[in-house]
Amino acid sequence: MKILISVLANALILFGIAYFLPYDSLTGTWVVATGGLQLYAAGGIVLGLLNVIVRPILKIFGFPFMLVTFGLFILVINGIILKLLETVIRAIGIHGVSYEIHGIAIFAIAVAIFTIFNTIANTLVKK
Repeated sequence: MKILISVLANALILFGIAYFLPYDSLTGTWVVATGGLQLYAAGGIVLGLLNVIVRPILKIFGFPFMLVTFGLFILVINGIILKLLETVIRAIGIHGVSYEIHGIAIFAIAVAIFTIFNTIANTLVKK
């Protein structure tokens, strides 16, 4: 049951990022999320796997930086997770499904949104 809740929470996180940072065709510096339900289902599963497999490894290697930055290094870890998500979604190659974040400033905002939502989701799933 926790796995299903985690996948749904991750899908909602992806939706939240795409909702708060919609695509602007004039500047091309926003989140491009195409594929609808397929994207959020695949993204939720991939994000769940990344959180279970990759995040603990990144936390172990980043522990000294976490101490020095008083935990703010988690933003870097979440940025790596988001970039890996983009890469995996692209590598899976589901027709019509893509999730890309363009621009450094938009990526930083997306990481902040991801961190907030992911912290809330992890707190709720653990309880």
